[in-house]
Amino acid sequence: MATKTTTGLAAAVCIAGFLIAPVALRASGPGVCPRDSKLLNDGPTSVFGDGPGTWWGLILDGLHAAGLDDEDEQIAYLNQVLGTAFDNLDDLRDFNLALVEDGWDENGNGYVCAYELRGTRAYYDNPLLNFTFFGISDDQIKKNAH
Repeated sequence: MATKTTTGLAAAVCIAGFLIAPVALRASGPGVCPRDSKLLNDGPTSVFGDGPGTWWGLILDGLHAAGLDDEDEQIAYLNQVLGTAFDNLDDLRDFNLALVEDGWDENGNGYVCAYELRGTRAYYDNPLLNFTFFGISDDQIKKNAH
């Protein structure tokens, strides 16, 4: 009976916009992403951190690939996309990563699966879409072999 109560409470908290997963239910380390030709980072992408294999690394690489090398241009573009008014890249990063963690890291292990979007630019009226927007899903919790 306690499991039903805990699960119901966790669902209510998620609906409220906060992700609080009991430590016992958290997966340790990355899970597994479905095989897909559009999968980025060759598997699970770390929600936090900088550089290759991270969500923010994908965002920055996309901004550079789109020709937005100046930090002020990056700030202006990300504020437009995210509907925010931050004046620095650190706050934009923190905001974006919180969205990813709260909205997509359902198993609470700090990893998601990121996918390249192809051919969807016309739907969003954003010429930089293929560089700066990514599909996202939670990675699957690793299963213990018993």
